[in-house]
Amino acid sequence: MNITSGKIESAKKVVIYGPEGIGKSTFAAQFPNPLFIDTEGSTKYMDVRRMDKPTSWEMLRQELTYVKQNPQVCGTLVIDTIDWAEQLCIDDICSRYQKKGIEDFGYGNGYVYEKEEFGRFLNSLEEIVQAGVHVVLTAHAQMRKFEQPDEMGAYDRYEM
Repeated sequence: MNITSGKIESAKKVVIYGPEGIGKSTFAAQFPNPLFIDTEGSTKYMDVRRMDKPTSWEMLRQELTYVKQNPQVCGTLVIDTIDWAEQLCIDDICSRYQKKGIEDFGYGNGYVYEKEEFGRFLNSLEEIVQAGVHVVLTAHAQMRKFEQPDEMGAYDRYEM
């Protein structure tokens, strides 16, 4: 048995979310030696290092593989934004199964495929973290009305 104590230094995986234009990308650019995978083209006016904008889910996965195999290329991998990456995932699943949309699979079935595929994607991000590279995911937030069942009234809150 090996028992240790104290902090264990490692790379971090971080999610930054908020409404459009609030500065998520600008904040992510402050992480150590960032390299952006700009899925939506929001960094074109920023002076940052970036990989080619992924045009497919497969291209995005290839970019992750490159960073995993070459961890010295950056200190932080920023995927800006993860919701646009999710759309690449959905498009890939639909084309693979010849469906027009994720709802065409039948009640909730398309989302099961997406959850499985996106889980593999998150696992590959963890492999990048284990290689010593920080991972920052940016995501858009949206306002939703929220009602607690045991209280009167409702209020708005931000959700990813």
